[in-house]
Amino acid sequence: MRKILLTLGAFFIIHSFALSQEKLVINTDRTIYIGGESIWFTVSNIKPETKQTSNLSKVAYIELLNNANMPVVQEKVYLKDGHITSLIDIPDSVSTGNYLLRVYTRWMTNYSPDNYESKVISIVNPFANNSLPKGGGDNNVAIANNMSDSSLSKLFFRGLKSNYKHRKLVSFSFSTDDLAWSSLTVSVVKKCLYSPMCKPLKKSIVNPDLSIENIKVPEYKGEIIKGRVIDLRSNDLITKEKMMLSFVSQNPILKFSETDANGEFIFEANRFGRQEMVIQPYSPDTTKLHYKIELENNFSGNYSKSSFPELSLDTAQVNQINKAIVNMQINTIYASHFVNVAQADSIENMESFYGQPENTIVIDKYIDLPTTEEVVREIVPYVSLRKSKGQYEFRVYEEKSLYPKEGGTLSFVDGVPVRDIERILAIDPKYLEKVDVVNLNYFMKDENLGRLVLFYTRNSDMGNMEFDHRIFRQVYNGYLNSYTYSSPDYSNEELYNSRLADYRNVLYYASIADLQNKKQVDLEFYTSDDTSEYTVVITGINSQGERECATKSFVVE
Repeated sequence: MRKILLTLGAFFIIHSFALSQEKLVINTDRTIYIGGESIWFTVSNIKPETKQTSNLSKVAYIELLNNANMPVVQEKVYLKDGHITSLIDIPDSVSTGNYLLRVYTRWMTNYSPDNYESKVISIVNPFANNSLPKGGGDNNVAIANNMSDSSLSKLFFRGLKSNYKHRKLVSFSFSTDDLAWSSLTVSVVKKCLYSPMCKPLKKSIVNPDLSIENIKVPEYKGEIIKGRVIDLRSNDLITKEKMMLSFVSQNPILKFSETDANGEFIFEANRFGRQEMVIQPYSPDTTKLHYKIELENNFSGNYSKSSFPELSLDTAQVNQINKAIVNMQINTIYASHFVNVAQADSIENMESFYGQPENTIVIDKYIDLPTTEEVVREIVPYVSLRKSKGQYEFRVYEEKSLYPKEGGTLSFVDGVPVRDIERILAIDPKYLEKVDVVNLNYFMKDENLGRLVLFYTRNSDMGNMEFDHRIFRQVYNGYLNSYTYSSPDYSNEELYNSRLADYRNVLYYASIADLQNKKQVDLEFYTSDDTSEYTVVITGINSQGERECATKSFVVE
């Protein structure tokens, strides 16, 4: 009876989650891109009923799909305070055409993919086989989902001129009487790369069809890494086995999860960038390493049945886009000489899971030693090397004791637990950067890890250590970093007079998370060397929860 009541309780909790829905909003810097460029985007998670930030899900999944619903790009982002501004690199191998950029949370995958927020973007790739879009005649402009821009409610521009010289400061402001604006973005882009498009937001999700057996819960704290463990010899599920999650990194984490009756484990982790993930049993018994791990894919495998038309541009726009293609190529050549306009701002906690160690030994401070064994014996304090039952083990003693304490020691290489000490001792010392020693018992929740000895290599790649191939290890793509657009500062006279070409197609991009109590927004950026017409694009969600857009153009002479 108690189990039935708990199940019913879980059922009502699930449906109460459903009632507190979330809606994702995605804005991009423009609507037309060139293969090899980057898509600047902002994702916001809001509550449909209040338009306020939702903290139900911390992770959003972003996909760029072709017209066959094949993912060209798959990325994930961490929503800090419900928002993220970042960029996606478009592969230079994609074909010219229209693509669907969609975004959703793990919780939203319980519903129809028709509820995912999405927008159609156009990509022109001069390096692909079908380099040019279909022409529709001189008077035809047919980009998918074209809609006329509406005007932002009571939006006022101040200080924006109609003409500017190259490499000059553009300073202007805009204001609105509607202080309930949210999810606001501002972009300044070459006019031919923006097609008026102010697509309405998706309607709220209704009539959820959820069951406890297959429910995907919200990622309230971070990405959920879920999978199951199967015995390779018997093909049986491995149950009640404590598993460890770690990453090859200079700032490691360590997570534990015990497999359930279905052999499933579940971890929560917040990692940025491309890393190697390692999952292994906590038990030192090597007979437990005859297993395989199957990970659950958090990206949705369901797709909307609605389609979008092929890309078609008029002749005049194609000519202008060809100039933008030249701009992109010039900027690519000179990019290494400029300060990157995309400034990364990762929110990842860079501290190791164990904090500050009691002792850190930087290898370069000491004389070269031929083996890691001698490094341990000669220069690593509070650590002794002993052999027990034919196998080496580290024994760690406290500062005021001359003898190792009873109890275990857990050893790591670049944040990954390694039970086989001889594999560590076989590392060539030239690969080692430092050794951390925690010579007190370290506790993680209810788990006593004992003392810790942690080896770090110079390149964070485990050096030349021969990794145990029985242990699950694979490349893991973490979150994209958040980025801030940084315009070149031509107030610097040397930079202003430099002969380095600046042909940016995007002069500015920024997100303003919330306009609450902020009546005026001030913006500054510098023009480039391109003599062209540019469009200021402002997009946001008004107090009625509707998307509105506004544009205003100027010319760089």
